[in-house]
Parts: sequence; structure tokens; C-alpha cells
Amino acid sequence: MDKVDVCIIGAGLSGACIARTLASHNKTVLIIDVRSRVGGRLLTAESGADFGGAWVWPRSEHNMANLLQELIIETVPMRMDGISMAYTPDGKRHVIPDGQAAMYAACGGGALRIRNGASKLVTELLREHSVQLGMQVTEIDYVNKKEVNVKCVKIDNKDDNSTRMITCSAVVIAAPPKVVAKTIQFVPNLPKEKVDSMIATPTWMQDYGKVAVSFHTNWWRQQGLSGVSIDHVGAVATWWEACSGSDNDGTLPTLAGFVTEQGAEILHKIILDDSSSLFEYILESLRRVYGVDLVNTKKDVTIQGTPAKDGLIITNGSITVSYKSWLQDAFTNAKDEGPNQQSESCDYGDEVLQRSIDPLFFAGTETAAGAHGHMEGAVIAAERASAEVLHYLCHE
Repeated sequence: MDKVDVCIIGAGLSGACIARTLASHNKTVLIIDVRSRVGGRLLTAESGADFGGAWVWPRSEHNMANLLQELIIETVPMRMDGISMAYTPDGKRHVIPDGQAAMYAACGGGALRIRNGASKLVTELLREHSVQLGMQVTEIDYVNKKEVNVKCVKIDNKDDNSTRMITCSAVVIAAPPKVVAKTIQFVPNLPKEKVDSMIATPTWMQDYGKVAVSFHTNWWRQQGLSGVSIDHVGAVATWWEACSGSDNDGTLPTLAGFVTEQGAEILHKIILDDSSSLFEYILESLRRVYGVDLVNTKKDVTIQGTPAKDGLIITNGSITVSYKSWLQDAFTNAKDEGPNQQSESCDYGDEVLQRSIDPLFFAGTETAAGAHGHMEGAVIAAERASAEVLHYLCHE
């Protein structure tokens, strides 16, 4: 049995920030996460492209700006120079003049990327902290408010002795509220108002996916393209430059694109038939939207991973197509099923969602008002939850 001051459930950005703050106040902390990696919904491909949170807006997101400065993590301005493209349902390709990319880019204007990927943030924050991965929390017993017991199971261990118990004075839940409500048993049960709020709060990224395509040359810059495009026909609704592959900005020039819920369903069907067919589908989408001849000399195709976990990665010749589906990710998308399906109506930052319950505290970007699920929201939530925990531990 492990015993610490605070157990943090969720090794994403919010949980990592909380661990850092509590440790700075000499509290012993253990972070556990069901995934086999840290980062949560910050996931970076080998190329440096981000599959989850990708952008910060320092002019308005001061908490993130300060954090990046403290950690000495560099950022890269989003590329907006050059012409952009749009492909419409009538089968026509439209050229958008230079200077207008910000109007069509998914990030809008003023966005920055984190050099070499956003997941670097969490890795840096958790560098000196105790983290247990692949541990799924099944029960939190807080009957004895002075000593909380967190029961978890090693998900890749089929042995009978895979269950572990963590004893602590306080628990911080920094995971998607809906997923927590549907997968963890609380003893005693959480108040109905709390559970209803958790289930009614949509999880950031739960309906989306992202595609990243890496090349050995940055052909769009060579042709005077911004990399920004919109596509009203294919499964990938919009594209942008995810890393340039130069000046220490990623390892390979890479375009990334958003996949909506409808697009994710399309790609899911394609992959079910033959996962390798995703490669040609994505390349054909790029040819159609950008009007370029992406010649690919076919070699031995390598396929690894899955969309539901850390991404399906297909390499053929000098091109790599990667696809992460958050829609299919059970740790992100707790799907509503059956006649009791509840409509999602709670805004992020709902007061009930934030509210602590004795030794239980709640963080994560969904608990921050006005941050739209951005990384900024995760940091804001972490600052609030950290202050609440420290106050609780000083007065228990």
C-alpha cells in the first residue's frame, strides 16, 4: 500500500501543474494515469506535430504564457505567409490570396505552437515526480475523510495481484469529468447534482480526431503556400503547417488536419476494411485540396499503432500518415448509450463541476470557465485546485 499526502488522478497538463505546485509546498504526491504515457490529451507525433492540444494565444492566455516562460520552453508562430486553398462541394478549388490565411486557419490569428510539441510541457513538469502509468482507478473510498483510499488496477496485468491501494489525505481528479463519472465508483456516492454536472459536461476533443502527414521536403513552402486549407468534401476539414522540419521545429515537415465526428466515422470505416487504405485516402485528399502531384514511390508499407490509442502510423516511401481518433479513445470519449442518454448542456467552468467534496478536488480544462478547453483552462484549473488542496491540508 502506498501512502502520500495527495493522489492526483490524471497525468495531463492540469494534473502535472498541480503536482508541481504541491511539491513546492513540501507535500508528497503520487500521480496515476490509465494511459501508458503522460500528457493526457496532449499527444505529440514523432514528427513534432500535435494530435491534441496544439496552440497557445499568449496575448490573452497569460497563465500559459507565464508557464512557458518559467519552464523556458520555446514557441513557434503559426505560419500564415503565402496563399491558402479551399475546396468546395461543387468540386472547385479556390485560391485564397496571401495575407488572408488567419481568416481560414483553425487557430485563427495570434496563435503559437510549442516547439517540438505540446506534450513536452507535461514531460518537463513531471520530470522529478512519482508517476504510475497504466493504472485504472476503480474506486475512491472517502468514508473516513482523514484517510482516503484509492483502489486501482494495472490494466495490462492479468494477474490476480494487480490491484493496488493508495492511501492519502486528499485526492485531485484531473481527468475528463464524464469519463470519471462513468468509470469510478465513489464511496459514499457523489451528490447527484455533482454527477449530473459531470455527465452533462462535454469532454474537450471527444468528437474529433487529427491527421498528420510528414514529408522529407517542405513542398508547400517551396510553392508559396501557407499550408492552411479548408476542405468541404473530405474527412479532414482543415489543414495547417504543424511543423516545418527546419530551425529545430520538428523532425520532418508536417501538415496536420482536424477530423470532425462525421469525418472520424468515415475514416473508421476505411480503416476497418484495410488500415493501409487510409494512406492513399489522405494523400488523395491533399492532392485534391492543394492541387499538387504528391508522387509517392511505393516501398514496403509499415503499419503500427491504432487510432484509439496513440495513433495509427502508416509509412510508405518518404511519406508518413498518422491518425489519432479521440472519438474512439475510451479514456476521452465516454459515449452516451441507451434510453437514459443525457444531453450535454453544462458549460465549462460550471460551479458544481468545480466544487470540492470534503477531501476530493476537481481539476482539468473542463472545470475552467472561459478557456474553451484550451491548455490555458488546464492551467487555470490547476491553480484553483492547488490552492484548495493546500488550504484543506492546513486545516484538516
